[in-house]
Amino acid sequence: MEMEMVKFTKLKTTIDPNFWAKFAELKLDKYKLEEKTEISIWGSYNIDNNNEKRTTPLLLDCTSFNENVDTTSHNGGVACSGILINTNTFESFRQTHPEKFIDMIGKHLLEAITNGTALNEPWRLTLFLVLSYADLKKYRFHYWAAYPTPFNLPEMYYQCPAKKIKHVLNDDIIDELKIKFQQLDCCLKAFFTLIITSDDDDAVDAVDEKIKIISLADGVDYVVNKKHDESKNANIYFAFYDPCDGSEPGWPLRNLLCLLFWSCTDYAFDETINILSVRGKNIESSMFYTIKAKECLNKESMKNDIFEGRLVGWETNANGKMGPNIADLSETMDPTGMAERAVDFNLKLMKWRLVPDLDLDKISKLRCLLLGAGTLGCSVARVLIGWGIKTITFVDNSTVSFSNTVRQSLYTHDDAVERKLKAHAAKEALLRISPSFNVDGVVLHIPMPGHVVGQSMLNSTKQAVEKLENLIDNHDVIFLLLDSREARWLPTLLCAAKNKIAMNAALGFDSYTVQRHGTRKTITASSPDLTEYCPSGKDLGCYFCNDVTQPGNSQVDRTLDQQCTVSRPGLSSIAAGLVVELMIAITQHSKGINANAFMDDSRNQNKSSERELSEGLLGAVPHTIRGSIWNHEMRLTITHRFPSCTACSVPLINEYKKRGFEFILDACNQPNYLEKIAGLEDLLKRPDLDELCYAIDTSSDEDDADLTKI
Repeated sequence: MEMEMVKFTKLKTTIDPNFWAKFAELKLDKYKLEEKTEISIWGSYNIDNNNEKRTTPLLLDCTSFNENVDTTSHNGGVACSGILINTNTFESFRQTHPEKFIDMIGKHLLEAITNGTALNEPWRLTLFLVLSYADLKKYRFHYWAAYPTPFNLPEMYYQCPAKKIKHVLNDDIIDELKIKFQQLDCCLKAFFTLIITSDDDDAVDAVDEKIKIISLADGVDYVVNKKHDESKNANIYFAFYDPCDGSEPGWPLRNLLCLLFWSCTDYAFDETINILSVRGKNIESSMFYTIKAKECLNKESMKNDIFEGRLVGWETNANGKMGPNIADLSETMDPTGMAERAVDFNLKLMKWRLVPDLDLDKISKLRCLLLGAGTLGCSVARVLIGWGIKTITFVDNSTVSFSNTVRQSLYTHDDAVERKLKAHAAKEALLRISPSFNVDGVVLHIPMPGHVVGQSMLNSTKQAVEKLENLIDNHDVIFLLLDSREARWLPTLLCAAKNKIAMNAALGFDSYTVQRHGTRKTITASSPDLTEYCPSGKDLGCYFCNDVTQPGNSQVDRTLDQQCTVSRPGLSSIAAGLVVELMIAITQHSKGINANAFMDDSRNQNKSSERELSEGLLGAVPHTIRGSIWNHEMRLTITHRFPSCTACSVPLINEYKKRGFEFILDACNQPNYLEKIAGLEDLLKRPDLDELCYAIDTSSDEDDADLTKI
């Protein structure tokens, strides 16, 4: 009777959605724009699947990217090693030649066999490949899996019909084998050697049989040195975990046979090979095969043909055809997580393509306090979240009006109808944009100089000051975006006293001012060095360092248009964008808020070395940006620290630290109190004031040097 040729059942792959979710995360954080990098992954077969009529697929999930495989992550299953290759464009994925690709990447399998690695690390024989293209905007993943194996495998024939394990071994031996198999490491379950010994040569299924599991390396040594001939009552079986359920052995047997043809050539070509196909955790459905290679005249030539020929093993797709599959996770992935990754994706593209040293973690961890939730506050918030900043607190005490909705981008008509508080409405708007943001809205009236605090307001004002102090303590960056000049006084003082990053943006009708406040941690009451072309943070002024009077009540005796900020509609977006970009540039500068102020003055070519000190990773870091859309002009100016400033000078900081709320109360209630404490009152009485101002003016590098430089 003609012998039946051995055929092999192909494998199947199942990829859990969390595999792609994890890969999307790694793509953004680790792999970035790397093209066709070989990414080591793990897969596993679930040996608890006892359904004999269903082939167990290789499962890939989020644990597949673990650097080290362990029994826990694969639930005691059979671990398999693989390689993921991802392309950056769909066109690159589509144009990848399957035959060339599997030959190129599959060489790892052949190398593991020929250099002996696979003998001691049998999981190398389980090599699988995944070629993919990840569309991270639409969350569609194109992929094609392959299980490479040499095409030129010699013809193999069954020497006798395949037998189920229960027809070869008795129950006691099966139970013993089951225990020993389950005790194997998950990486060693894929391929091993089984030796069954019996005291009676004629009783293969005798009760006194003994079973022993050894490694592939020991098994090859066993047959190469013909130890099986010395022990006549020993039967050796080369075993593999078979995820296939049919009468034919599964695809992994091909690579096991290739290993035998290379490592024990004479045995593999000349003798009958006993194979155990292990199926399932309980192994009752396992199969024994007895096979032999077709005779050949030149074994070495045939062996070389195996390893020099092409590789095959591509998996068919869901339609049963040769081609890739598509995993569309756009509807199943968590929308909140998708939103977070989408924001990160845009920022990381910027980092990968243009600014490799950009510290996105530093930016994303910033806690930003927005004092004012009006036109500027809304615009600043939108730019902040574009930079991936997720912790934002709004402070405002007004409600949304109908006139707000067209200019203040976070509010809607319904907010105005319901007269929602701006702080709460702004918070709700950001959470609608992304529920993962850490946003808060605080309703708070900020005490202001010139706005008298009566006895009835004493407790509420004290509570407001304490709340503002706590808010500034708990945030990294404070944006001053308030309507009036005097409303910015207390936040300016607190930021100076607590050494916080203070960013100021103010609007006129067609002009704007954007400014970073200088640092006050290490300064003294002495005057700054006015000859320094690009002064550092400690010599830079605040919003009030240009003033020669203390801020007062700007709402008194003013018409409606004077009480409101009347600006051209596009102005707030320009100023908001600049103030956030200036803040981000500060975080990426090596000196941070102490960065030297950039001055773009072509007349001072000899100052180029000083100017370079102000240039950071994201470019220039100026002190003040003044612009006008009347003539579309922007100027970078510097205001030096004013030792008699009524908001950030050393005497005021010391007085605040000494007296706390009582000092703030006096600043609100007593006219000219701040001028007296800061020393401005005495300064303005000096008889040589005109000469002093002239000396300062001629020593300055700026055309518009003024009294504030004293």
